[in-house]
Amino acid sequence: MDSKWISEPMKPQACSNFLLVLYSSEGMMIRMLNWTGRHKTGWIVRIAAIVVLLIVSLSSPGLSEDLKIAVIDPDRVANETALGKRMKATLTKYLEARQKVIDTDEATLRGLEDELRTQGPLLSADAREAKQESYQREVIVYQQKVNVINRELQERRRTESDKYAKLLRAAVARVAKQGKFTLVLAKMPDSGLVLFHHGSLDITSQVIKELDRAGKTSKAEPKRKPKEKP
Repeated sequence: MDSKWISEPMKPQACSNFLLVLYSSEGMMIRMLNWTGRHKTGWIVRIAAIVVLLIVSLSSPGLSEDLKIAVIDPDRVANETALGKRMKATLTKYLEARQKVIDTDEATLRGLEDELRTQGPLLSADAREAKQESYQREVIVYQQKVNVINRELQERRRTESDKYAKLLRAAVARVAKQGKFTLVLAKMPDSGLVLFHHGSLDITSQVIKELDRAGKTSKAEPKRKPKEKP
């Protein structure tokens, strides 16, 4: 069937290959309704970059003699802490809800496209043109919605990442101060930052315990009731 009259540039970009990959062995990437395949850098990678060089104290005297370095594995921290799991679940739920909206709209567009392909050749030129214009308007609305959702997802990811990063930095700082470490490095896959380290330098387990402890403490703190106006 000849379907050249359908405007190809206006066809919706397929989202059937959408994959929710919050974590991967390749560096923990996240894809969010990303039609072009760009911007795959994950929120965990962004967080890891924040703690790549956490300077605990560089102003102490005799720095060259007292330099004490530690390393952490951000992947383990995110995978094994209650906070990391909660952040992952929050983003997953948010992403899946938006994906359902896109899936519904895409199904509608596919139905309209099928109508154009089957009924178009049978319609008059004017009726076919009107139907095609209606379809194209729906595609434009769909693409605009995708853009809005993408912006919302990026903002939500940024918000969750910032909250996680703040708590992670604080936990790393506390563990580093307790162990009197001067510098803490993050082991990032394929970054080449930490090519080798002795096992004794890894404080990931301590950071995991500290982050979980801090999370339990914050949950246990009673919420302050607002003061009643006289």
